[in-house]
Amino acid sequence: MVTPGKDLLEKPSGVSLPPGTRAYATRINGKVVKQPEHLEWFQNSGGRLLLSYENTNIEKVLEADLDRPAVKLLGGASNKKNLLVLRNPFNMLPSAEKMLRRTRPALENDEQLLRNALDRRLNLWKSYAFLHMHPMSVTRGKFETFLFDRWVIEKGYRDSMAEKLGYKNKDLFIDFVSDAGKGSSFSGVSLAQKEDVLRRWSESNAVAIEVLSKHPEVIGFTALIFGEDAVPKQYLTVK
Repeated sequence: MVTPGKDLLEKPSGVSLPPGTRAYATRINGKVVKQPEHLEWFQNSGGRLLLSYENTNIEKVLEADLDRPAVKLLGGASNKKNLLVLRNPFNMLPSAEKMLRRTRPALENDEQLLRNALDRRLNLWKSYAFLHMHPMSVTRGKFETFLFDRWVIEKGYRDSMAEKLGYKNKDLFIDFVSDAGKGSSFSGVSLAQKEDVLRRWSESNAVAIEVLSKHPEVIGFTALIFGEDAVPKQYLTVK
């Protein structure tokens, strides 16, 4: 993952990757391993580069900020696409809460701090939902949205999205779970049933419910983007 405008190679976190994947930094047996030979290969041979930005306030970032780290290191791209991965917030928020409780001990003992952190996540989600519905921006460029929940269970959707990008989907490593962020908030790096990631709301608690109840517009966005069935029926009417 990259921070907008920052050096591409600054403090690489490294994550576990499928066998055969070329990466400057990966994680083996829990330790970050740098592989500069892959960077040299890419600089000499070219190829396709994926930059991942997570929980970035896209409203405050120009397209040039997103491109700058790669352009500085590798030069300009002959072809570029901006992708947006959007998850149903009823599944995203419980996962975020679980992760925050696990990785930030202070939040476990201070529910107000936890509410504030989840509130920021939900506000980010709303900005992403708006970007999905208005994908063309003068300052941020054009975005192609991947709906995470559909991608997980619909091969036809994965096929069509790959085709949009000029690829043929082969579902390689579809069952691989990286240790990025210590894996899934609920199941770690073990592979749970794919459908489980679509039912995280049933495993939520009162904090996530309380935060969402303060953002009733999220329900409308979710129904519009993912379909009304994606909204838990008991929350279709929020007081």
